[in-house]
Amino acid sequence: MASFRVAGKIFATVPPEGDRVHVFLDDDEIDAYCAEFPAAVEELWWGTKRRGCRVALSRATTALLRELLTESWRRKAPRKLLAGLDE
Repeated sequence: MASFRVAGKIFATVPPEGDRVHVFLDDDEIDAYCAEFPAAVEELWWGTKRRGCRVALSRATTALLRELLTESWRRKAPRKLLAGLDE
């Protein structure tokens, strides 16, 4: 599985099939994205824990995917890095 990281922390993965993306988010974001985009986004469970969203690439817009990846990246990025972006 391909993984995408910031400061050594994984914020997204792509399974070998390449037809979806796993994006790691907090519970409120998972609920919101799954409710707003039910055709493209579903809960992602790793074992017994809900960790993020599974995004079907064939059903997601570029804008939605960009938003999800940005949210996930920001959630995992170090504060120092985020501070430099928000200036």
